[in-house]
Formats: sequence, structure tokens, C-alpha cells
Amino acid sequence: MQVGDRTKYVNIIVSTVAEAEYVMPYLRDCKAQGKTVNVLYGIPLPPSQAQRLGKIGSELGPDSISVMVDNSDQLSSLQVFKQIAGFNAHIFIKIDAGYGRAGLVPNSGKLKALLEVVLPITKADGFGHLSGFYSHAGHSYEVASGVEAMGHLSNEIENLIIAASLADKLSGVSHEHHESKAKYILSVGATPSATSIQNLVDGNIDLPAAWEAESDRLRKCILLAKDSCTLEIHAGVYPFLDNQQLATHASPSASTTAMTIARPCIAYSDIALTILAEVASLYMDRNPPEALIAAGSLALGREPCQSYSGWGVVSDWSMPSGVNTNLCIMPTARSGWEVARISQEHGILQRVSADATDLKIGSRLRVWPNHACVAGASFDFYLIVDSDSPTENQIVDVWTRCRGW
Repeated sequence: MQVGDRTKYVNIIVSTVAEAEYVMPYLRDCKAQGKTVNVLYGIPLPPSQAQRLGKIGSELGPDSISVMVDNSDQLSSLQVFKQIAGFNAHIFIKIDAGYGRAGLVPNSGKLKALLEVVLPITKADGFGHLSGFYSHAGHSYEVASGVEAMGHLSNEIENLIIAASLADKLSGVSHEHHESKAKYILSVGATPSATSIQNLVDGNIDLPAAWEAESDRLRKCILLAKDSCTLEIHAGVYPFLDNQQLATHASPSASTTAMTIARPCIAYSDIALTILAEVASLYMDRNPPEALIAAGSLALGREPCQSYSGWGVVSDWSMPSGVNTNLCIMPTARSGWEVARISQEHGILQRVSADATDLKIGSRLRVWPNHACVAGASFDFYLIVDSDSPTENQIVDVWTRCRGW
């Protein structure tokens, strides 16, 4: 969710219905301020969730709920939703842009068959309204450069344009006469592909010559999509970032500490989420030396990262020596220790640099997780510190978060 005071539209995506229920007080406030609210449930609709979504919709009012479908058998749940909410849900058809997790291949027989069922029910007396098409390029997590990530974003947009064109063809709408201008929403972007667009809009960045063809392709895709539809770059983990995102090199850094090279990629100083862990034991006689921390897979997750084989990177925060000697500095660099192995409640740190700082039992460490979404889900709240404050380690707020389903 990324909204602000300067917009009248509050469009959010949730992974669970529990998340939508959790933010209801905020959404009610937005409605009271005259803002337009819409909640998109982020997976193809399971029948068991239709009633809960209907209840949320009944409180927020018409046009407030969107759902995804990629199978005609899911449509019967929309009737259940309408009976409870009192209005039609907006429908996004999930498109598989190459990831292979969910969705239908564009311009395929299965998509055509689904559209032939969906389009008739979008009539005034139906039980749904086709709002657009949605894709998630999860395979963009495997890229190692911004130009590769831009290629995935272009591919997403191209696939959704094909899907929208098929819907127009079946509806008898002509693109040549722009009858469908802004008709469908094309919602694209996994975090690497979504953030790669910053390479185009940041005027301080000179793109390498080798990127020219792909950047031109992306610009043309954006213009083509906006000519006939509404293009939406949807939310991801980019407010937090993590080791997986650093490994993609997909987007420029927002941190001043990283602005020392011609085209800075996201850096450790851009990662907002760290896991606070305590050293419980030391094994300096091992080769390489190791330490045990009281944080394992239940705190860090068990998500791999393409740039190294571990499960978390220990930052230089609180280190008495090394890159940063100030005890009150935000973590910006590696300490020379990584989480090499994890069990349920504990992890094994391994020294990966000869000049790594010595650890002590009881030392508190901040660990950058591989995947912030999974790591964050292990906790009931976030302790908020301000990196721009003179007292950078002072907790200035506590954000409770939603857990469960």
C-alpha cells in the first residue's frame, strides 16, 4: 500500500483478507475524507473468502472491492459476494507473463474461454465488472541488472496489452478508433521490474549505452499501454527492500551514502528492515569461526538469495571496529559475518571476511534478511528508528502489523 495526502485515490493490494480487515479503520477514515477506496485481494479468489470480502465491501460501499480470477469456476463466488456486499465486485484477470505460478497465458484458448464467460456477466444485471488484467513477474527476482529488470517489465506490459486486445476483440471494440481508451487497467510489476522504471524517470542517471534498446522498448510499451488503457505499477517490497532486491541491481539507490558511483544501484543503506538478534554462543575454534544467534527460520525466513548461499547478512551496526566505528550509526555495510545455517529458533553465523569484527556473547546484531516479506511476517510489530535523526538508534514509533489469514 502506497498512498498519501495528495491523492484522492486509495488503492491497496492485500495478500490475505485479514490484512484488509486490519486496515479497515484507515479505510473508513479515507472514505470519510471523500477519497475513493478500492481493495484488491491479491490471489485468485478462493470460495471461502467471498463472505468476508462481502462484509468488508458492505462497509466500504460500491466499487470498493476487486478480486482476481483465472478460472471460470471462481465466478460463482462473486454471486456470494454480491449478495452480502450489495454490489458487483471489480474483476482482474490474472495473466501469466512467464512466471508460471498463477494466471493464464495471453492470447491463449483458456483466456479466450474465460473472457467469453466473464464479459457477459459484466453487464448491468450481472455480478461482476471486468476492470482489467494483472501480472506479477516473480521470475524477475533472478535478474542481475536494471536492464534485465526493464525487460521483464516490458514483457509484462506487452502481455497485458495482448490480453486487453483480446477482450476488446471479443467485445467488438476497435482499438483503431480508441473506443476503449482507459477502459481496462493493466496492473504490472514484481519489485525488480516495478522499481526498474526508476532508471527511466530519474534525471540524475545516465543509462549505459548497452541499455538503450531495452529502455526504448519500455518507453514504447508504456506509451502503447497508456494509449488504450490505464497503466498501473502495483505495490511490492520496495518500501523495505532486502538482500534479494540488492542482488537484482534493478533500481538506483535512494541513499546518499550510495551516491559515489556513476550509476548507483540500491545498497545496504537502502534496506529499511533489519532483524535484531543476540549472540548466544561462540565457536571460534571452528574453521571458519562461527557463532550462534537466537534467531532462526522463524525470525529470518528460509528464502534463498542468488548473490550468496546464506540466510541473512549481519550489518556493521554496533560493531566496535571495522567500516563504521560510530556506535550510533545506521547499518550501511557488511560486518564480515553471515547467517550460514538456520534451524527453527537459532542461526549459525559464519565469519566470511578475515577482518570481521570479533563477537561477544550478548552482542546485539542487526541482520538484513533475504526476503523482508517473509521475515517481517514473523513479528507482531516494527520498532521504528529515524536514520535522519542525530539519535539514529532511538525508537521513535512502534508499528503493529497484521498476521494470520
